[in-house]
Amino acid sequence: MSERHAFGTNLRRIRVQSGVTIAQIVAATNVGSRFWEGLENNDLSQWPTGIYARAYVRGYAKAIGVDPESTVDEFCRCFPQGDRRAEFVIRGQAEIVGHNDLQWRDHLPPKAGEVDRRGAASASTGQAPTQPSAFGQMFGRLRALLRA
Repeated sequence: MSERHAFGTNLRRIRVQSGVTIAQIVAATNVGSRFWEGLENNDLSQWPTGIYARAYVRGYAKAIGVDPESTVDEFCRCFPQGDRRAEFVIRGQAEIVGHNDLQWRDHLPPKAGEVDRRGAASASTGQAPTQPSAFGQMFGRLRALLRA
């Protein structure tokens, strides 16, 4: 079973294991049961798109007790309804106004683990270390006082 086909099934399994009913989710989110049944069956034909779809999934995740951010991220990877990219909308607007030479590209952040964010890159390039901020200086002095 692909990740996309398993998405709704996994959410239903977690909901049932948690003892949460569809009626409880409807009461918590004020969203009709047909949407939640559709989500659990991977039928999003009646669903809104964009931020509304992501908000619905976030509400469902909170109601069943799973991490809302990772659930929304997985939803966005699996279904076009949750697509966060703006290129499609911007290209459509450019076409309406007759702007044919659009250079827009969506900036997609790297996945976790693809980029080393610990600052090792600046040390290897020979760049001078940056001065600590006033906040950092204050904590440096505080550490020195505590050691004394």
